[in-house]
Amino acid sequence: MNIGIIGVGVIAVGNHIPAYRELGHSVVALADNAPGRAEKFARQLSVPDFYEDYNVLLARDDIDAVSVCVPTFLHEQVAVDALRAGKHVYLEKPPALDEAGIFNIYNTAQETKRTLLVGSNSIYHPQYKIAKDIVDSGRLGNVYVVKVNRAQRRDIPNGWMTKKKYTRGFAIMEGVTHNLDGSLYLLGEPRPLAVTCVTYNMFANYKPLRYGYPMDAVESGQWSGEPKETEDAVLAMVSLEGGCTIMVEAFRACNAEKMYNVKLYGDKAGMLIDHKRIYWDQKEGGLTLYEEVQHGVLTESELDFTNRKWSHTDAIGHFLDCIKTGEQTISNGKRAVSIMKIVDGMFESAEQGGRQVMLK
Repeated sequence: MNIGIIGVGVIAVGNHIPAYRELGHSVVALADNAPGRAEKFARQLSVPDFYEDYNVLLARDDIDAVSVCVPTFLHEQVAVDALRAGKHVYLEKPPALDEAGIFNIYNTAQETKRTLLVGSNSIYHPQYKIAKDIVDSGRLGNVYVVKVNRAQRRDIPNGWMTKKKYTRGFAIMEGVTHNLDGSLYLLGEPRPLAVTCVTYNMFANYKPLRYGYPMDAVESGQWSGEPKETEDAVLAMVSLEGGCTIMVEAFRACNAEKMYNVKLYGDKAGMLIDHKRIYWDQKEGGLTLYEEVQHGVLTESELDFTNRKWSHTDAIGHFLDCIKTGEQTISNGKRAVSIMKIVDGMFESAEQGGRQVMLK
């Protein structure tokens, strides 16, 4: 297939383009509205064509699918335009600015009968496939709590991610949406009922340490000194239909040990998915079961599987396979609507000082 990339930032350059090529497909055009940016990377990465207007790319009949890797506030418009132009769409996370935005994208994909895959990509990696099989088998029993713990010393980039008008929030939008996707996927996508959330922006005036992360043309190693507008810490509790609760602790800037894991608590067994070990440290393992085998003896066992370097290849491979078969992806936008319903509730709850918000 011939692929177009809209939005030429680090995710496109570092993940999408290499993944399509690894899978044997051709990236034939790049589009980015920052003057000279698409041309720069097209020449650097040997991509034949480049445009500053993505609509020119979408008008090409020879392009089968596109990756939408633009900043969050542009997701809805670009994705809808691409779907209506007849293109299959891989949409980067977070899905959109709000529930209404992703609902529009999802409905457009259904109307146009185009394939849509909404990141996050973690659920396509081996440990999540194994974890999903374990949950579905009933080995954990009734999973009544899922807890996400994430802490990074300083993980705040420069540029649009710190501006509310472009992304609405940082820790919630760029991290929690990812974790909600994995949690809801493992649980079988139960309906969210209520949200309680508080946020903090404690490091607004600290110099960012995440250099070399150019998500748009204006980002660089220089900091303007302007306070960051978006939150760097989130504490939230999400109540789900059926009685399960998702608890999220996400610190993108803090003075604490670096960690990132997901824990599932069931009445028969529990499970730990150690993202730090799997993604950041690139070590083997990272999936542990805590269960009672017999006679009340508690056991702890680490599941044996081979980690691969963290990438988008599995997700993009699934996307391309579904284009060929005509089937919907397992991230076709329906779960993303629930994610953004929760996110809307998080922002509303935080604005009310942590008051519980019932979701419609």
